[in-house]
Amino acid sequence: MVQRPDRERLVLTPLAIALSGVMIAVVFVATRFIQVPIPSGYIHLGDIAIYTGAFLFGPIVGGISGALGPMLADLTSGYGQYAPATFVLHGLQGFLAGWIGWRAGVWRMILATIIGGVIIVVGYFLWEIAVLRIGLATATANVPFNVWQVVSGAVGGIALTVLLRETFGVALARLVPSRFRREA
Repeated sequence: MVQRPDRERLVLTPLAIALSGVMIAVVFVATRFIQVPIPSGYIHLGDIAIYTGAFLFGPIVGGISGALGPMLADLTSGYGQYAPATFVLHGLQGFLAGWIGWRAGVWRMILATIIGGVIIVVGYFLWEIAVLRIGLATATANVPFNVWQVVSGAVGGIALTVLLRETFGVALARLVPSRFRREA
């Protein structure tokens, strides 16, 4: 029986665990220490790290680091009320970005960031309205800031991924099981 490459995306290997740990730290730092306050929260550059990790290392690393890095930043920044939503929304963002854009070209990465961006903007809007009950005006005022965050995350994440693939392509290729390597 031939194993499909798609199944390999969801295997939790020691390498995936190690990369997840490193990327959780990177996402946490980018989220926690680069914050711009908005009416009921903050925007950050953590999305750049989430997308970069997802595009370079796949959906497992993207999902785990996307869920835990920003959630820990919320908990240590005084925004614990957002932590459950952050865990789910950014985790889903990282997982889907990795599922769609891992080892893919720029167009698939753009598609992944659009889907991830919709998840973040709509998800936080609904969380603020339905759970936090901060009011329609405040939730609506946060939308442009969240759009800026996901657009800057998409542009930065794709650019950083392309740069790292170009610069460290040989090292990154060693992280891929041999059956997925393209012969030169």
